[in-house]
Amino acid sequence: MHTPGRLLVIPAVLLTLAACANGTDDLLPGYYEEQAGGGGLGGDGGAGGEDLSVSSSSSSSVSVGSTGVGGDGGEGGDVGSNEGDGGAGSGGAVAECDYAAPNTCTGAEALGSISGDVDADSMTVTGTTSKWFKILIVDNADEASSEHFRATLESPPGMNFDLIAYQGEIEVDAPNCFASGVRGQGTPESFYVTWNDRFADPDELWFILEVRHVEGTACGEDAKWTLTLLGNNAALIEP
Repeated sequence: MHTPGRLLVIPAVLLTLAACANGTDDLLPGYYEEQAGGGGLGGDGGAGGEDLSVSSSSSSSVSVGSTGVGGDGGEGGDVGSNEGDGGAGSGGAVAECDYAAPNTCTGAEALGSISGDVDADSMTVTGTTSKWFKILIVDNADEASSEHFRATLESPPGMNFDLIAYQGEIEVDAPNCFASGVRGQGTPESFYVTWNDRFADPDELWFILEVRHVEGTACGEDAKWTLTLLGNNAALIEP
């Protein structure tokens, strides 16, 4: 008896899944790349990738991308063939500016000391990132007068850095990282404080100064801020 031949039917959905399994469409989160291949009698070159993402967080890290360069043209296929080699595209380069502080309050950079009641002590510090500093305002005049201290932070054009001061306590020979911070006022931002100079008693005070990046994407010299510290005559200088 003759048995008819059997016809094997593969569902279209299985063919589709198989095709996807062999594909290359595997993009990582946050990554963008565009490539186009040529064919036939010579394809167009691949388009360069582009990454113009900007991110800002407590770490103060900002990435600024530049547009990619287009790829070379693709090779044409053989005569009678519909296939050709695709063009190669290259993505844009990404430059990164990091404004995160290299230290913490407990590891604040020591700036030494300036007098709060004699002479006209001053100090200048510059930087391009957030940063923590500590400074001691010393009592040099043994008389009943006043101690003065001023800190002024000037941000470069297009950038905004905040100045925050944390005041220590008299007769405590150490900075206080748990003190309430006082933000500088005005433009440029300035912090000023004065306290009584007790006769025959030391009235030194420690201050923690935090420079904190708020906004702006400039890098290097274009991101440089200037912190100016004054003692004694600080009360005579307009904020």
